[in-house]
Amino acid sequence: MGRTTGRTSGQTQQQVLRAAAEVVAERGGSAGLEEIASRAQVTKGGLLYHFGSKEALLHAVAQQLLDDFTRDVEAALAAEDGIDGSDDGADDGTDDGTDDDGGARTPGRLTRAYVRATLAAAADAERTRRATTLLVHLQTDPAVAAMMQADAERWRERLLTDGLDPLVATLAIAAADGICMAPLYGDAPLVDDKDRVLQAILDLTRRPPRP
Repeated sequence: MGRTTGRTSGQTQQQVLRAAAEVVAERGGSAGLEEIASRAQVTKGGLLYHFGSKEALLHAVAQQLLDDFTRDVEAALAAEDGIDGSDDGADDGTDDGTDDDGGARTPGRLTRAYVRATLAAAADAERTRRATTLLVHLQTDPAVAAMMQADAERWRERLLTDGLDPLVATLAIAAADGICMAPLYGDAPLVDDKDRVLQAILDLTRRPPRP
């Protein structure tokens, strides 16, 4: 493992995860541990020291993608609180529509953070293409597909308790997800002003509920 000299164990793991993401996005299920190890500049034995099997490595790559998006949403939540002044207390990393001390939060807080995080990712079309290609390849593993489904259900439950009319939340989320995925199909936006599009979606979540 001479090629890992100067790196901590955590740094080596991150290097392997980045390499695995790149190789799997390029080669799909045929990606081999030898090529991933070479890309990460570690030996195959060194790779297996950190991730006991190819399956374990791919699961870790998928989990990191999910965790990265969750962190993006949590960061957007902090920005949302700063904009609305809707949360003076600390956040425990979950969102059930109330402050951690039990006080009510502004309806749509989590939905707006989800929209902001999704459209921020969409600003880099090439990154979106790579990430989506990677996810498609990863989900050929049934265990990873189940992990993704469980994560989607978790988001659904959180967003349904965000205080919005479910129809409004569905429209806002579908709009953000659709814009994020559009580059995959070579689609150009009808309105080439991302700030205006974002604001229009956010405004939808702030309208008074229908009687």
